[in-house]
Amino acid sequence: MKRFFFVSACLISLTIYAQQYELPVTGAREQLVKHTLYTLSYNENYELASWAAYQLTPEQAKATGTFKEKYVEDPLVTTGSASTKDYKDAGFIMGQLVPPEDMFNSILALEEAFLTSNTVPQKPSFNKYVWKNIEKLIREWAKEGNTMYIATGPVLKDAPFGTFGQNKISIPTRYYKVVMDVRGERAVGFVMRSNVATGAPKAFAVSVDEVEKITGIDFFP
Repeated sequence: MKRFFFVSACLISLTIYAQQYELPVTGAREQLVKHTLYTLSYNENYELASWAAYQLTPEQAKATGTFKEKYVEDPLVTTGSASTKDYKDAGFIMGQLVPPEDMFNSILALEEAFLTSNTVPQKPSFNKYVWKNIEKLIREWAKEGNTMYIATGPVLKDAPFGTFGQNKISIPTRYYKVVMDVRGERAVGFVMRSNVATGAPKAFAVSVDEVEKITGIDFFP
């Protein structure tokens, strides 16, 4: 794939509950966990998901609502996911890979956005000014009438990491997002260092091929 250029893919448009969107390849010794509107690949060695993937339809992007932050451990992760107690006095917030703002179409999916398997440690300024701005941009693309396939997570190939909490949650140094429209005509990636607090989304834009090289993950097989 080349940045912003056409990619070849044969994809089928399905209802948002069908769970048959394009998924990345699951890593060795990782657990594939399927929730209502998103799927993740959980890596117990880092106590983090290596990726979370979902599709964002125009209807989802346009939906509005409210939510209350209530994080709980993921009952589907057989080895156990991170605990909210791990984050106490750690200096990080629980950043979400799949944002609740993309899940307003389903009450259950909205609740599942607050599972700790869907969270990664982030500094508040990075989350607010870099991470959230890219999420908003992707929603704007979807609002234009394009269903988007999204995969996002920490760059675990940067290990070894520092850790915190009783569960020894790893502290990633970079995060990524990759996005492709349902027709397979447009795709782009973003790679961000976790210590940045400013920068427009285009400053972090790279090709999906580049993100695949950095992460070792095949996103759209």
